[in-house]
Amino acid sequence: MKLLKPLLCIALPLLIALNTKAQNTIKADTIKTDTSKADKKNLFNSSINYVSRLNYLGRVDSLKSSGFFPILSLDSRFGLYATTSFIFTQNSAQSLTYAGTSIEGGYKFPEGQHFSGNVFYTQFLYKPTATIVQSALKEQTGVNLTWKNDIINVTGGGDIKFSGNTDIGATGTLDHLFIIKITSMQKTAVALNPTATINAGSQKFAQTYVNKIGGILGGLGGVGSTTTTQNINKFNILSYEFSMPVVLVINRFYAALTPAYVIPENLIKVANRPDLSEMGENMFYVTATVGMRLEFR
Repeated sequence: MKLLKPLLCIALPLLIALNTKAQNTIKADTIKTDTSKADKKNLFNSSINYVSRLNYLGRVDSLKSSGFFPILSLDSRFGLYATTSFIFTQNSAQSLTYAGTSIEGGYKFPEGQHFSGNVFYTQFLYKPTATIVQSALKEQTGVNLTWKNDIINVTGGGDIKFSGNTDIGATGTLDHLFIIKITSMQKTAVALNPTATINAGSQKFAQTYVNKIGGILGGLGGVGSTTTTQNINKFNILSYEFSMPVVLVINRFYAALTPAYVIPENLIKVANRPDLSEMGENMFYVTATVGMRLEFR
C-alpha cells in the first residue's frame, strides 16, 4: 500500500500492503513506541525483502517473476524521509537479475493521537529490459492520511502515476494492529496487522507496458481499439487485497512474514489479441523480510 502495503508500489513502502507504499512499491513493517517530540530521534532502517510472486494491482508478467529487494531508508526527526529500493527479479527465463532502483522522498506529518499521514514523490529507474508490470512506471507522487482509533485504522490515499501517460489513483485501507509484548525477553514483541485494501484508478500504464514489452519481445503495436482506449481512461476499481503481516521485533532487529491474497479487477482485454491484454488472476503470494533499525541523534 500499504505494500506495498501490499509493496510496492508491493509498498511500497511496506512490507507490501502496509504503506504503499509504494506501493506498491515494498514496505518493511516495524513496531513503534510512543515518544514525545523532545525524545524523537532519527531512524535508519535497512532490510532484505523477498516476494514470491511479483504483481502490480494483481497484474502480472507472463514469466511469473519473483522479486528480491534490499531497502535502505532514513527518517529524520523533523519528518523528512528518504527510501531507496534495489530491485532484482527472477523467473523461468532468467536467474536473479538487477531490474532497477526506486528512490522515494517525502514528509511525514507530525503524528497525533488519531491522525498521521505523509506526502511523497517516487522516481523509478528501471532498466529498459525489465519485463515486470511495474517497470511501466517512471514517477509517482501522492498523499496518504490515516485516522487511528481503538477499533480500526482507516487510511485513504491519492496519487498521480507517470508512465508514457498519466494515471490518477486512489487507495483505501482498513487495518488493526495487535501487539503482543514478550515479557520474558527484553525489548521483544510480536505484531499482527490484518489489512484490507482497495485500489482504484485509470489504466494508461497498461498501454505503456504493452508497448514496452512489444519493443523487447518483437514489436507489438499499441492498444488500438476505441473501446479499449475508453476503458484505459476510465477510473475503475483495479484490485482488492487482503494481507496479514506478522512481525517479530527483537531490540534493533526484526523479521516479518506477510501472506497476501490479491483480486485484480477490470483487466484490459483486447479481442483476439492476448498479447495486447493485461494478465492477472486471483493470487496468493508471500513477502518475507529481515531487517535492522538504528536510532540516533
